[in-house]
Amino acid sequence: MILLYIGLLDFDDKASEGEEDEVLGELQKRQAELRALCDRNQSQKQRLYKLAKDQMKRQELRQKMRGADNEVLECFRRLMAARQKKRSPTKKERDQAARALRDRDAAVRQLEAMGPEFYSC
Repeated sequence: MILLYIGLLDFDDKASEGEEDEVLGELQKRQAELRALCDRNQSQKQRLYKLAKDQMKRQELRQKMRGADNEVLECFRRLMAARQKKRSPTKKERDQAARALRDRDAAVRQLEAMGPEFYSC
């Protein structure tokens, strides 16, 4: 009606409203499809975000575990060096070794808590 009022349509053009209804119906149908697709994309994005977040956590834990493994190996080397020199390890060396083992065990437990599919060390 507004188009008639401002002169963009003539009364003769009113006959083509059936075609416009068809076009409008098609547009509304496509818009509904787009909304459904948008909703699906949003849910997929949220799922992928969660997966990426979990993967980053696993990578951090694995890196922490590699550091703990290196610390345990270093402590073991120090203890073996002390034994080769025929001396007993110092309290400091024993404490460092015990702390390194505790840190590694904690990292292993954290990885295992995420599930067996994430623990591949």
